[in-house]
Amino acid sequence: MIQGLFQVGRCGDARKVFDEMHGKGQMPDQLTYGIILEGLCNNHQIEEALSLFHLMGDSKLNTDVVYTILIDGASKCGKLDIAKALFHDLSVKFIKPSARTFTVMISGFCGEGLVIDAKQLFLKMEESGCSPNNVTYNVLLQGYLRNKYFDDVEMLLHDMDGRGYFLDVSTMSLLIDSIAAGSVDTTMFKLIRKLVPKELIASL
Repeated sequence: MIQGLFQVGRCGDARKVFDEMHGKGQMPDQLTYGIILEGLCNNHQIEEALSLFHLMGDSKLNTDVVYTILIDGASKCGKLDIAKALFHDLSVKFIKPSARTFTVMISGFCGEGLVIDAKQLFLKMEESGCSPNNVTYNVLLQGYLRNKYFDDVEMLLHDMDGRGYFLDVSTMSLLIDSIAAGSVDTTMFKLIRKLVPKELIASL
């Protein structure tokens, strides 16, 4: 029910249902809580989402999954300072960020043109024992390309190749555009082909 209300933009009604549950002493489960926060974030109501988050306080529901939803929502709403504060809060509360948590924060930095911060967080991710996944690499690579950090592209592509990762469609499109514009050397085309999923090879 709550998810359906968010899908049609009835955020106030969805929050009302939650408040009624909470008022009756009915604690939401992890799934319901996540749906509410994500619904608010997707409807650009990050302040409302944060209000609910703070209302729950140190609830056991405030896991890395919930932080990830809020960090992602804040970043997409242009509230990078809030996203950074939430990410910092994880270490204060001894909550270990997941690969997805790191990835959405890296994406937030890249979206604001803060590529150096994104790169530093990427390195910190590995140092903390959390391996970047295929999505992380694609997000950072897109950040390099969109912000014209072309000198870092080749090294990251070689790193992806060594780990057996592949390019997604969006990253591949940006790379092809960059090669066409002369920003990325054509000698890298062979390496790029190695990172393209087999089903997409024919399109190159």
